[in-house]
Amino acid sequence: MIHKLTARRLFEVLFVLALFTMAVRETLDSDMWWHLRTGELILQDGIPRQDTFSFTVPDNQWITHEWLSEVFMWLIYQVGSFPGLILVFAAIITLAFWLVYLRCNGRPYLATFVVLLAALASAPLWGVRPQMFNILFAALFVFLVEGFKDGKVSRRTLWLLPFLTLIWANLHSGYLLGVALLATYVIGESGQLLFHARPNRGLDWPAVGWLTLMTLLSFLAAVLNPNGPELWIYPFFTLGSHAMQQYIQEWQSPDFHMSFFWLFAAMLLLGMISLLASRRKPALTDVLLYTGTGAAGLLSARHIPIFSIVATPVITRYLYLALDGTRFYAFLSGRSEGKSNRGMIALNWVLLIVIALVAVIWIVSKVQGNSDEIADHYPVAAVDYLKNSDLAEQRGFNTYNWGGYLIWRDIPVFVDGRADVYGDEFLHYYRRTFDLTSRWRQPLDEYEVDYIIIEQSSPLSNLLLTSGQWLETYTDDVAVVFTRAGD
Repeated sequence: MIHKLTARRLFEVLFVLALFTMAVRETLDSDMWWHLRTGELILQDGIPRQDTFSFTVPDNQWITHEWLSEVFMWLIYQVGSFPGLILVFAAIITLAFWLVYLRCNGRPYLATFVVLLAALASAPLWGVRPQMFNILFAALFVFLVEGFKDGKVSRRTLWLLPFLTLIWANLHSGYLLGVALLATYVIGESGQLLFHARPNRGLDWPAVGWLTLMTLLSFLAAVLNPNGPELWIYPFFTLGSHAMQQYIQEWQSPDFHMSFFWLFAAMLLLGMISLLASRRKPALTDVLLYTGTGAAGLLSARHIPIFSIVATPVITRYLYLALDGTRFYAFLSGRSEGKSNRGMIALNWVLLIVIALVAVIWIVSKVQGNSDEIADHYPVAAVDYLKNSDLAEQRGFNTYNWGGYLIWRDIPVFVDGRADVYGDEFLHYYRRTFDLTSRWRQPLDEYEVDYIIIEQSSPLSNLLLTSGQWLETYTDDVAVVFTRAGD
């Protein structure tokens, strides 16, 4: 009964509340803006096939692999504006980690500790962005397959996997992670059987065959998208982009000099300890899941959330086994909890109400402060200046991270976060100016740029002030606008 709020139930409720509160983030993702505008465009004119937002690459092919996410985001914005987006995406993140929790050993205490650590490790990559669907669907895949291995999910239920892949492929090209995840389970379970080392949770050959069929059907289901078979190879072009790896921070390896990556390192270390300290030899599947996603996270920070989702059940499983027989086992597994009297239940309710009120105050402050955060990170006033002058209709040079916001404000851009649309050659070309190379003037002259809008304290801004060729016509604490001298 819900009124019997035992310590265990209180702990789980507070765990979910903590996840949701952590996931409430301001709408500061630089790509969110063009995703919203694309969602609006799709509903008005259909899915675009060529770039429509820049004046630099209007003929370039645009594979709108996130079209369904963008429509979803625009509809949420239409109903609830930015607060709606904040709360809905916080709910998506919370649901993902709750599904992970349900497949962890040692619930509630051990599982909660590891899941919260995993959530904190991946939190720097959270936001109002389509990539959050990758987290959710990866969690769904793990939930179903791990449940199948535990006998909690039937073979018939696994038919959901191709259907989920179909949806995922229209939400984001990260659907390939799901197919790779299923293939890893197939390879790992097959290896266990071939070497006659089937663990307690291992699948037999008929079950492996069924999972193999679901993997193949999931891959084939991904073709049912507006881009057809092209989406099968699109993720490989993205992963192979030299410019994206070089210039976009989240595509780079995590820099452990930055403190927010330390929790990822802690997760890696905890995983190694759990596998080594376990009283049972680790299953091949679990080793592949942990090392594969861990290596992906080390290669690119963008993949840390996937590691957090996939590796967490593995880590809790072997920590749970390692602690078996110790004095901590009964407590961490939740088995030592005694009966709760009325006084304890009443106290639990008081604690829940107080903590929930604090969480609500925090969430409301985040939502209410969203506009101020946007103004601190984006050139809101500077774009107002462009719109109030004749510059908004002219050709401007902008920084990569501000391109999405300019699209949101209906201003043609030089470049924005759609790196795949621009291509490596153009991004290197754009960086000639941004990085102040010896040919920094070339992009500005060849595209007949009339104004430049950049960060107030950027090196390019300092150079333009002394170049004699550009005049500072607007400045504030965030942005500065330059126009050509003599125009």
